[in-house]
Formats: sequence, C-alpha cells, structure tokens
Amino acid sequence: MSNKTFIELYNEAKNQPTPAQKFISDVATITHRSEVTVRMWLAGAQVPDDLAKVTIADKFGVSAEGLFPKKKEE
Repeated sequence: MSNKTFIELYNEAKNQPTPAQKFISDVATITHRSEVTVRMWLAGAQVPDDLAKVTIADKFGVSAEGLFPKKKEE
C-alpha cells in the first residue's frame, strides 16, 4: 500500500494527459507530424495528405475517405 497523501494523488492525476491530448499525441506520432499540425486538421484549417489519412484510418479501423469529409458549399 502506498503512503502518498491525498494531494499527492491529486497532483499525479492532474499531470496526466487528457484522452483528447493523448489522441492528438498518438496521431502526431503515427503520422510523423507535429501536434500543432494535428490540431490544425481537427480545426479544419488544413487537411492531411493521403498517406497520413490512410495511416490514421488504419490506426482507428475506419475508412480513409470518411475521415475528412468535404465541407458543404453554402
């Protein structure tokens, strides 16, 4: 049994990445891109190249075509 204090346990938990941060980090790692680039993909400011799309699709078991749907023109 550990002798950590309540505040020590909290501080350890607080310093762990959130699931969203881990997702971004994982995608950056597998595509060999920066986390900033992945965030830009998420924001729709950029779109990954075809190889990155296939890599992401393979990782998550989804279709590459459906990952980044084109925005509907207004």
